[in-house]
Amino acid sequence: MNYPSAMQAVLRLDESAYPAIMAENRTVWYCVVNISVFGILHALFSLYFSSSMMAGSPAAEPLPPASRVTIILVGVAVAFFMHAGAAMFLWVFSRGVGGNTSFFPVYFNLGISFIGLWPLAPVLAAIQSGINGTAVLLLLFLASIYALAVILLGTKNASGLSMIRMSTAMAITIVFVGCFLYLWL
Repeated sequence: MNYPSAMQAVLRLDESAYPAIMAENRTVWYCVVNISVFGILHALFSLYFSSSMMAGSPAAEPLPPASRVTIILVGVAVAFFMHAGAAMFLWVFSRGVGGNTSFFPVYFNLGISFIGLWPLAPVLAAIQSGINGTAVLLLLFLASIYALAVILLGTKNASGLSMIRMSTAMAITIVFVGCFLYLWL
């Protein structure tokens, strides 16, 4: 299963794509590509929206190319840290409801599922740069629901849980992270 057909299957919510990717020893490669592309997309859209927001300001100067590259590299690094943290939480809470005790299947399937987050990258960058409105919030809601569905099936496959138990683990993860962010902010 080559990359385009594998990712089409993942985006179609075909759970059988994950074992096929693993059988061909492409799990790590697809995981790294999907996380990297998400980080690059978010960084590029952040650069775009921040420059468009600063366009009318007299103090706005274009960023030098080295700074743009640095922002993109930091975006990729943040995507990998976000992935690792999310994998840890999903692994812990899926184990808590009876899932597989191995960490790396959850880690890699979550990374492969990051392709479902790609449509979310421009919306998040827009919101972070101060762009808001009904259309942006609707896009955020729809892209988030779709991304959660892709991630749910990927981690469900890795943890070996039923849909109800994996949904429970994901809901606990979302509530825990939401509470943590609320307390932090």
